[in-house]
Amino acid sequence: MTNQKPIFGSQIKNLITKFYYKNNHLCFQIMLHFNWDKTVPYMEFTDYSEYKKTYASLQTAKSTNQAISMPGSTSKLTNVTFA
Repeated sequence: MTNQKPIFGSQIKNLITKFYYKNNHLCFQIMLHFNWDKTVPYMEFTDYSEYKKTYASLQTAKSTNQAISMPGSTSKLTNVTFA
């Protein structure tokens, strides 16, 4: 178990999505851009519906200042393995 400080929605300036192809599969990476001009990767997806669901929940957390937990793994891939 790690001892991370919680991230709150008010700390996030923007949600950024990077679209790219990996082995002929369209991939989506959500990145969090914070108020102190730091951008960190949040999760990667190959499933568009999973990406949209996670993105929508992050938007809600940002607008309502909810706590956001960083996933232990930043990948949620269905058919691609990243090295």
